[in-house]
Parts: sequence; structure tokens; C-alpha cells
Amino acid sequence: MTEYASIDDLTAADDTAEDFTMSSGKVVRLRGLTRAEHLWVGKGTDDPAEIEARMLSKALIEPRMNLEQAKAWQKAGASRAVAEVSAQVQKLSGFDEGAAKSDPGATGEQ
Repeated sequence: MTEYASIDDLTAADDTAEDFTMSSGKVVRLRGLTRAEHLWVGKGTDDPAEIEARMLSKALIEPRMNLEQAKAWQKAGASRAVAEVSAQVQKLSGFDEGAAKSDPGATGEQ
């Protein structure tokens, strides 16, 4: 017998998060974006830096960053550190580079 998802199943908060060790040895705590956040990060902009800053402001749990702090990190931080964290958020959110290829049900639209 097939067990179908309920509305409660679909709307329950996904509070999964993980610690991520950057190449510097420092650790941050991250979570994947919700679908609403995923849509928000690109809304009204096609600027990759803005999209990344929005994504980081939502996904970083420790240290917590608002949008302006994420932009400041992009400007002052090592490119590698920002890129590592950004890539991990994309992976946790299911829209990293190989997500559509590795998921047989993926449409490729993101």
C-alpha cells in the first residue's frame, strides 16, 4: 500500500543543518534553503553577487549573517572561503551543479 504525504508532512519545517569545515579549518553551521528562499534569492536581480549574498544571509546559522554582513564578507573575505560555503549551501539546497543530472526526477529548471 502506498503511503501518501499529508499536508502536515509537506509543510513541516525542515530543520536539518550541518557543520561545514572550510579549508581554513574554521567551522560554520549551514542549512539548505527553503523553496520560498530559493525563489527570493533571484527575485528582481540577475547579479550573481547579490544572489549569493542573499543565499548566504539565509543559510548561515553560525555565525548568523544578515544581508549586509554577507555582502561585507564577499568584499573582504577570501574568495575561496566564500565560494566553499556558497557551494555547500547549494548542495544542501539541492541546486548544486550536478543536482539535475543526478536526480532522475529533476527537470533541470531551477
